[in-house]
Amino acid sequence: MISVTKSIHITRVDVHNVDDVLGYLGSNVQLVSVECWRAVAFAAVLADRAVKRGGTAHAKTLGGGELLLRLAGTHQIREAIREVGAKNGLNYLVIFGDRSKAEETLRNLGLTEVELKDCSDDELKRFFEKSALVEVL
Repeated sequence: MISVTKSIHITRVDVHNVDDVLGYLGSNVQLVSVECWRAVAFAAVLADRAVKRGGTAHAKTLGGGELLLRLAGTHQIREAIREVGAKNGLNYLVIFGDRSKAEETLRNLGLTEVELKDCSDDELKRFFEKSALVEVL
């Protein structure tokens, strides 16, 4: 598990049955299906900042929506869920809160951590551009 900030923690997990974990997802916990951990970290920081400063968030909760919107580069939650929402297989688990809560959540979900996957600078740049659209619109 990597701590991006004191209150944002990310790990890559293998999900055998996404239906088993959907009940845990919401305001402070989210599973996202993207390739690059740095993209997840960037989107999580943007989402956290938008919620904290008020008035610029597009969703009601960090993990429940704002993170998904930023990752997908859209204002439509259904589209964001379809594009980057949790799926069976490899996902990133993002937990907003202190590290002990993040570790407890991981244990409670019974998910196995796997190595984080990085992406090329070009892939990351394309993600930054897409995510920035949500930021400015």
